[in-house]
Amino acid sequence: MSAGTSKKVAVIGFGNMGSGVVEALYEKGVPGLELTRVVDIDLETPRPVTVPASYLSTDWHQAVNDPAIDIIVELIGGIEPAGSIISEALRNGKDVVTANKMLLAHKGQEIFSLAADLHRRIGFRASFVGCHALIHEFQQAGVAAKSYRRIYAILNGTSNYILSTMTREGKSFEQALKEAQEKGLAETDPSDDVDGIDTANKIRILLGLITNSYRTVQAFPIEGIRNITAQDIRYAVELGYSIKLVGVIEQNEGRFNVAVHPALVPQTSLLGTLEGAYNGTELEDEYGVVSGFVAPGAGVYPTTDAIVKDLLNIAGGESLPMPSSAEELSLGSTEAAERRYYLRFSAVDQAGVLARISDIFWKHDISIAAVIQKEAVSRDFVPLVMTTHLAREGNLQEAVKRVDRMEVVRAETRVIRILNADT
Repeated sequence: MSAGTSKKVAVIGFGNMGSGVVEALYEKGVPGLELTRVVDIDLETPRPVTVPASYLSTDWHQAVNDPAIDIIVELIGGIEPAGSIISEALRNGKDVVTANKMLLAHKGQEIFSLAADLHRRIGFRASFVGCHALIHEFQQAGVAAKSYRRIYAILNGTSNYILSTMTREGKSFEQALKEAQEKGLAETDPSDDVDGIDTANKIRILLGLITNSYRTVQAFPIEGIRNITAQDIRYAVELGYSIKLVGVIEQNEGRFNVAVHPALVPQTSLLGTLEGAYNGTELEDEYGVVSGFVAPGAGVYPTTDAIVKDLLNIAGGESLPMPSSAEELSLGSTEAAERRYYLRFSAVDQAGVLARISDIFWKHDISIAAVIQKEAVSRDFVPLVMTTHLAREGNLQEAVKRVDRMEVVRAETRVIRILNADT
């Protein structure tokens, strides 16, 4: 593509990510792309990259309404005004590139349907920085070209760093979180990361991609990692597992089991070996073929790389993977989901306790796979660790409620799901 036919680009949002994109487009230069405007409400704060004053503006309307601009890069985050920026850009005949996973997860139905109606393109690789190769996979195969049996994904680098640190160094959640914050890997308020919200946003987008549907999916279970203890991590390691925060999509006869929660995964699996702030995705297709993707989960330059790839696809006239159907997705019953479980009870050390707990589980059709009784860590109780064979979630939760009401149980039972490739 010659310089005369370069696509003109406006970047809206001149923070860390925006600075990386501006540096790539303006200082380094990308053939086929020409940066013409940079928008931010704050133009006084020094940036690592400098552009001519004529490029700068505090009014995003100027960029969105400029007929000379072909592509808008939205990097301000949040729901508004990001949603209005993207919608108006599409209506004005522009394509859009965004890293805004929160917006796409919650307002994707409106945005993708508008793009489909107007025959515009939205690039959102940067919303999956850690696994944007996954987006490329869909681009190569065609959106929803395959029917995936399952997708297990670590999609939040902050949580994976915290859990990896707890595993490697025996630190508590609070200690590992503080270290992540000191290294700039966790925000001052880490709620979106450690409570599973960020992972859930990405799972919503991913579900839309594999089903080619932009309909907003109904609520699904979301559980974070605040309650994971160094004790549970030690016991998991003894059993041959790592504890990870995992986004789950499982398909059975057109219905989807979707959730975000901590899980025990085999130490030797792709997800089990991921350390630090890395992200990874493990997919099993309709033929039983398993593949995986691993990449850094965050950072200015990985984000910039993902954004530039989308820009180049648009500049080259290529199609982008983007849900275009209004088909409503059907989620399976959470209570009917079947899997294996790790359970840690805090029970009084006396004869017959294990038999009573086992009897409750037997009555709820739950088969116990293994039992480990640990040495007492308190005068009041001893840890009792169990793993189960496949069991219905509803049965498991009812059994645990009954166990927790026993007078010999001193604390709420810890339940963590086990994700094996065959379950």
